[in-house]
Amino acid sequence: MKRLIRFLFLSILSLIVFNISFCQVKNGEDLFAKISDLDYKSSKPDSDKLVVFYKLKKEIENEKELNDSAYALVLLKISKYEFLVRNNYEISIDFANYALHAAKALKSESLRYIQVNCYYNLASSYQKLMLYTKALNYFDSVILLCNKNFSDTKNFQLDARLFKTYIYFSSGDYQKVIDESNAGINLSLFKRDSSYLVYFLNQKAQAFSYLNYLNQAFTNTTAAISVAKKINDQYELATSYKTLGFIYEKKNLLDSAEYFFKQSIEIRFETKDYQQIASDYIDLGNFYLNDLLDYKKASYCYNQTLKYANKIEYLPDRNLKIALAYLNLGETNSSQKKYAEASKYFLKSFDNLNIHLHNNLKNNPASIQLAKVSNKDLVIVLLNDKTNLLLQLYKVNADTSYLYASIKSALVSDSVITQIRHEQLGEESKLYWRNKTRDLYTNAIEACYLANKVNLAFFFIEKSRAVLLNDKLNELGASSYLSAADAAKQDDYQIKIVELEQKLSTLAENSNQFKQVQIQLLDVKDQFEQYIKTLDIKYPAYYQDKYEDAVPSLQNLQQYLAKNNQNFIHYFLGDTVTYILAVKATNTKFIRLSQKEFNKESLSAFLQLCANKEKLNGNYNSFAALSNSIYKAIFQPLQLSKGSVIICSDNIVIPFDALCTDANGKSFLLNNYSFSYVYSARFLMKQFNNPVGKGNFVGFAPVSFAPYLNVADLKNAGNALQASAAYYKNDKLFVHENASRKNFFDYASSYSIVGIFSHAKADTTDNEPVLFMQDSLIHLSELQLLDNPATKLVLLSACQTNVGKFATGEGIYSLARGFSSAGIPSVAATLWKADEQAIYSISEKFNQYLSEGMNKDEALQKAKLFFIQSNSNNEKLLPYYWANMILIGNTDAIDLTTKSINYWLIITGACILIIVFIFFY
Repeated sequence: MKRLIRFLFLSILSLIVFNISFCQVKNGEDLFAKISDLDYKSSKPDSDKLVVFYKLKKEIENEKELNDSAYALVLLKISKYEFLVRNNYEISIDFANYALHAAKALKSESLRYIQVNCYYNLASSYQKLMLYTKALNYFDSVILLCNKNFSDTKNFQLDARLFKTYIYFSSGDYQKVIDESNAGINLSLFKRDSSYLVYFLNQKAQAFSYLNYLNQAFTNTTAAISVAKKINDQYELATSYKTLGFIYEKKNLLDSAEYFFKQSIEIRFETKDYQQIASDYIDLGNFYLNDLLDYKKASYCYNQTLKYANKIEYLPDRNLKIALAYLNLGETNSSQKKYAEASKYFLKSFDNLNIHLHNNLKNNPASIQLAKVSNKDLVIVLLNDKTNLLLQLYKVNADTSYLYASIKSALVSDSVITQIRHEQLGEESKLYWRNKTRDLYTNAIEACYLANKVNLAFFFIEKSRAVLLNDKLNELGASSYLSAADAAKQDDYQIKIVELEQKLSTLAENSNQFKQVQIQLLDVKDQFEQYIKTLDIKYPAYYQDKYEDAVPSLQNLQQYLAKNNQNFIHYFLGDTVTYILAVKATNTKFIRLSQKEFNKESLSAFLQLCANKEKLNGNYNSFAALSNSIYKAIFQPLQLSKGSVIICSDNIVIPFDALCTDANGKSFLLNNYSFSYVYSARFLMKQFNNPVGKGNFVGFAPVSFAPYLNVADLKNAGNALQASAAYYKNDKLFVHENASRKNFFDYASSYSIVGIFSHAKADTTDNEPVLFMQDSLIHLSELQLLDNPATKLVLLSACQTNVGKFATGEGIYSLARGFSSAGIPSVAATLWKADEQAIYSISEKFNQYLSEGMNKDEALQKAKLFFIQSNSNNEKLLPYYWANMILIGNTDAIDLTTKSINYWLIITGACILIIVFIFFY
């Protein structure tokens, strides 16, 4: 806490005396000296200083000629001491604004100095009032002014960056913590200030550990330890040791984790920072509770938190730590099935957050109460624990009031999750919260199943699915409200950010060029963030559409399915249970399977067999038995009529058409069903307002590649592309060196169907999936640069185009998802390394059927069946060859209408001109 107090008031405590040239009255020099001596040299208590400053204010106001400089300075001092002495942040804000107004008549240098101090006061006050948006805006103003040739001798800019990291950390926006820490590290190195450097290194390390980037967390932690030891900063050394505890805990090196957690507390006692000591005991207690299941030691640590929290002077901070302690004591008792004790502790936690449930856990807090709590992590955990405890109480007591209260609690939790997502800008931070809230939706769906609330179960499953993708598509749609100039400016920022990110990824982290590009990237991100804030204010409709979060009702989905003669299946895979919600046009079927009834690991085993032709060929009987068992567990009980089936899968995508209806592996679902896949029902039903293309088909087939790309030639790609394009009238093909990165971005968005016959590379790690053009790579993140595409379908005849890192609740971050997030309604993608001949053959027939007006899912089914029927070679009948490609997204037939020249209009116009010419001649 010492660090926080020191930095919070550093700039306010160190105001310099203004130059006499700014004085406007005869005794100006004496007045400035008096203000300075009182502020910095006087031994009077701060409360007495505040009284004197109020008297000075009155004296200056009684002068015939108001001294603007001295008056502004006195107002600023009052703002400072109202903050320090009385904790009266509203009054502090008022006087900071008065000082700003009084300073308007000053010369530029003096005005800027007053402004920086006032903005810093305002930011600090708003931070204390937990009005973080305003606090961040004023901290940004401080940074902006300090960048404008201002002599920042008191480190206002470093302080502002540091407090921004605190705010982002408490709100869970860990990607922004990393960005701000990087900016702070660069500035600290420039100013050669090791005390700030260690702060930012620790903040960055903690953010990386929360995002589970453990190598980066370890690198920054060891750097922080080195600096902390060098400058003998015990506080930050303790912070570094605790971060090491987190890292080793996540690596399951529990002895090392326990050692560093204890070391952190031991060193922290030397600082006598009771607030941080209380936090350290919470972290050690969580380690005992979650990793060692040692309830006794966990309870001891949480009671130590209570002991030291009660020594914290600032009441809001004290109550927050006490709330955390009670929350964790509640979890400890709940884990031991001591539900009555757990209820008491949870209620105490709510009370200390000033959220009063009137001693009844069934009651829910008001949204305005939840919004005032700064620690969003605490709010989510507390609400989730409340939801889960109510569910357990129902199971113990069979009292349905607990069950319905659990559902209502989950609904409140969901609204908080939505708010957090809207407040955050970093994709990594949003993904962290998607993973963090998985248990909440699992509990909510369980409660809905027990209560037979199918409509609400559908709602919660949808809210757990691809919401970030939905946000991205909303943002694309909302852009239509922007002026051409603002839309272009937004595009320029996004392009610049992607370019700098790609450039940064190619540089060594310890190089000077890396640091320079990193500074450029942070600067552009800051500018873009400020720009987006202006759009939200300037275009209310843009803001509203951008954050539109409505889930379609189950009835709306059924109407959609009836119109298209389709069935829809939601799969939700929990840790120990699987939920399946089948939606038909006229009814639903909601089932739950225990781990004994269905082991979700069988899906991975099935997919691995499909993807390996040697194993599949050599172990076909095992494959057939596994395939049939999956069919019987998760598909057959749904009793779906033959035809079109839409799968919304969870965690893993398998080719459902390769499931066997018999134990011998001779009859596949492909024979009776056409399958497609979606990220969510919202994605399926979304209206994609793609413009009309100027052509039907555009294709890219590099055939051979630049040597540095180090990939094999695809000698048949050009011929395969031409065979697919032959079914369309208006086509444009790019082969060999013409299949370049530039041509892809110049032409791909203008055609209804995009066919890509090339290589792709992807895995399930953090490596970004890439698509190969003849001369270069196209990264997943770059696909967002496709501007307002006319494309209705992208056909990826390449390997592993639906492979990538899995993100909880969001699905697979693959090339297919990248095209979807660019606003393209359908993508045909592959699940494993493709057999070249098979994929080209299926792609050709697929395009033929599409050109004939067939629905996309049916066209792909017919193409696969044609491939099977056309091959007498038994090996080619293995699912490895034909089940690889899947359709993701909308299944509607493609309207091949294009922007064409109206030749009749031209002929008619020409005839009229000729007649007029003859007449006059």
